[in-house]
Amino acid sequence: MPRKMPILLALVLTSAIILSGLARAQGQGNSDDLFSIINNLDTSAASLRRGDSDSAKSHLAQAYEGYLFSFSSSVAGADSSLDEQIKVKFAAVSQTPTETDILSLRSDISRAASLVGVHLSPIFEYSLFIILGISVVASFIVNIITKKMVNWELVKQNKEKIAAFQKEYREAMKKRDMKLVHKLQLQQPEINKLMMQNTSQTLKPSIIYMIPLFILWITLSGYFKGWVVAWLPFIRIDLPFIGPLVVFGVGWWYFITYLGFSQIFRKIMIGD
Repeated sequence: MPRKMPILLALVLTSAIILSGLARAQGQGNSDDLFSIINNLDTSAASLRRGDSDSAKSHLAQAYEGYLFSFSSSVAGADSSLDEQIKVKFAAVSQTPTETDILSLRSDISRAASLVGVHLSPIFEYSLFIILGISVVASFIVNIITKKMVNWELVKQNKEKIAAFQKEYREAMKKRDMKLVHKLQLQQPEINKLMMQNTSQTLKPSIIYMIPLFILWITLSGYFKGWVVAWLPFIRIDLPFIGPLVVFGVGWWYFITYLGFSQIFRKIMIGD
């Protein structure tokens, strides 16, 4: 494997660690409290999309408690009308929560926090683009490794032989030419060997990048801790065995963007 590959993988991991460190450095004191309030509001809106109003009200109550404890007195000193407006909205939305009202309340609290000099870390504010960028870099590096380590000429030749065998076998079965079918069946062990060879070739790079990618995913998921990265443009998708998907957390957003760009880079760089 080229000597540059481990260095590139190290850069991906280092970028995640640095981003995590910066966010933690900027997320102390009242910024942590703001993060908790915003996170509870987002989770409340997501719960409504799932049809769980009890959970939505519970998270709204936690957000309100956090606001009263951490910001209300300071905001009242800077803009008493805004503080009163937030309290009135909390009272109303706690009774009949709607996604629109919750997101409006989120906006008001962000504005109120900025009045007293408290802001979310840009890493959370722009998490959608940061994780997207990490996914692009990771998928690009993985495809470089895959291109260098796999004998794609051999894989292509094997694929052509396998496709030709399968086509001939299907035609023989369609015509009920059992003599040809029997002859082709004798070639099956050789075809199986070619298929195993292709599998071995294409899986070989995963030995290099699988563990670093897993560590990267764990690092991002552990730090963003349930943060809503992106909202679905529609209400929800009901997935089998998983349940309703209503927002993209870091795990889903990283997986989807990595998978998408990985396929794009594979077509461009490898042509497979």
